Amino acid sequence: PNILLVHGALADGSSWSDVIPLLMAAGYNVTAVQQPLTSLPDDIAKTKVALATLPGPVVIVGHSFGGVVITNAAYNAPNVAGLVYVAAFGPDKGESVTDLGKNFTAVPSGKLFVPDSAGRLILSQPNFVKYFAPDVNKVKAKVMAAVQGPCDAPRFTWQSGPPAWKQKPSWHIVSGNDQIINPDVEEFCAKRMGAKKIVKVAGASHAVMVSHPKVVAALIIEAAK
Repeated sequence: PNILLVHGALADGSSWSDVIPLLMAAGYNVTAVQQPLTSLPDDIAKTKVALATLPGPVVIVGHSFGGVVITNAAYNAPNVAGLVYVAAFGPDKGESVTDLGKNFTAVPSGKLFVPDSAGRLILSQPNFVKYFAPDVNKVKAKVMAAVQGPCDAPRFTWQSGPPAWKQKPSWHIVSGNDQIINPDVEEFCAKRMGAKKIVKVAGASHAVMVSHPKVVAALIIEAAK
């Protein structure tokens, strides 16, 4: 089986670097997409290319906004066996990330995104460490902040298409101390999908695949079996 890892906004494929060796050691072929983060349609198109390149079966894994990407990119994809959502959004058709958050308490970090010179959004490096990766080794967290991928603002209100999770089984990681996405939003998405398994990682930050790679890898391997 193949595993396709899809990073979120403010990140890149290296955010999976602690999970990848564990998956490879378990005998899986692993690919991590590098998305442009210019728009969700652009990210979905890039992911569809990577997905179509792989023979089946594929377990596709999304972190954060990567959950929106896999929800759309894996729809009607015959080679996808299952979806794994890691501290991720899992929207339904016609629903945006902003819509998903409406019934839940807003996280303070939501007001701290700042535009770069082209108007794309980033977190200041100190805020990235504080809110995105507070439970990650400080040196590693600062590196993540330095390589963060600026993302477009319209992705927050982009309406999702028909969801792959209505076609294929899903597994979920909920980060207990996520300060980028309210953990209740993650859990709501998981329960609405009828997740095969929900793993709540107590005290984990949004960067759960960096701070708890063994937990994340174990669930991906379970989904791939």
